[in-house]
Amino acid sequence: MKTIVKAADLSNAVAKVVKAVSTKSPNQLLEGIKLSCKGDELILTATDMEIAIEKTIKSETFKEGEAVVPGRIFADFTKKLENEDDIELSVDEGRFKIAYSGSESYIQALSADDYPVLKEGVSKNSFVIKQKSFKDVINKTSFACSQDDSRPILKGCLLELVGDILTCVALDGFRLAVCKKAIKEATGDIKAIVPSRALVEITRLLDRDDDYLTVVIQENSLMINVENTVFTTRLLEGEYIDYKKIVPTSYLSVFRVNKENLFNSIERASILAKVMKNIVKFDIHENYVDVSSDSDIGNVKENVIINLEGKDLTIAFNSKYLIDCLRVIDDEYINFNLNTSIAPCVIKPYSDEEYLYLILPVRINA
Repeated sequence: MKTIVKAADLSNAVAKVVKAVSTKSPNQLLEGIKLSCKGDELILTATDMEIAIEKTIKSETFKEGEAVVPGRIFADFTKKLENEDDIELSVDEGRFKIAYSGSESYIQALSADDYPVLKEGVSKNSFVIKQKSFKDVINKTSFACSQDDSRPILKGCLLELVGDILTCVALDGFRLAVCKKAIKEATGDIKAIVPSRALVEITRLLDRDDDYLTVVIQENSLMINVENTVFTTRLLEGEYIDYKKIVPTSYLSVFRVNKENLFNSIERASILAKVMKNIVKFDIHENYVDVSSDSDIGNVKENVIINLEGKDLTIAFNSKYLIDCLRVIDDEYINFNLNTSIAPCVIKPYSDEEYLYLILPVRINA
């Protein structure tokens, strides 16, 4: 193979696909990036067999061909060349040559003959949604996915499309996050469990909020194609937890609060809470909630104004779970919905039903 590309185009493309390179694999090819010269295009591909990213850029090809180069090294090297003009890429006697500004560098080259790719299934369904909406629905939920390998199904987000409403769900056994967004159009209802890591990487590819994105669900994978970048991820197999049965249908206490005021108080209290298992306590009264944390080195107690309907209550939480969900909420006011000190707390918008967060409380001594 032999081709010439713009340095900035190459650096940008490599930076995108390297995110799919495997960090630890017995298959050396999975730690590499495949380069394919075809016609006037250079196609860069990387996969760890969970996700695959393919980026196509313009090139001046003199000899078509393929090669696999070490992914991380190639990414670091091309980033240092992004201010150059043209770069010549070729395979010379089994080595990969990078020529620029009268200089030449060589790195290892592997044959691309056995390079694996995620198999594409038959296209079943698709939906079209604004990029901003898709990013928002993922950012408001994916943080609540489990990191525990013993429950792999919970490492994914449930994407559920009914009619013109897309619902994204994530949970880890201690908290639940649900967010809903309207779509533009769809071929039919959809239900798929997608690795949260893949969804987060997709959001990083989306930088045109007002443009629309087509999400394709295949037999065993999800695929998008945006700005000459094709992103594919395998779907997780299994039955997702029936999250609707987890959410209470009625509440004994509901308080409305300014999100930013409560968030700031919890963040301050969490500094000392880290010493004592991240526990932050709410003492809820008619017009205020005391946000407090205690430890051997000090304590915090802050008064936040609220509007309460129902009974006074004392309840405690892992501060990290509260901070994670409050950080992604944009609304000025939110509602905390409660029953008892040991029953789940549900956080909702004050004005609509676009999102919902459920957090299990922490038992504390009376």
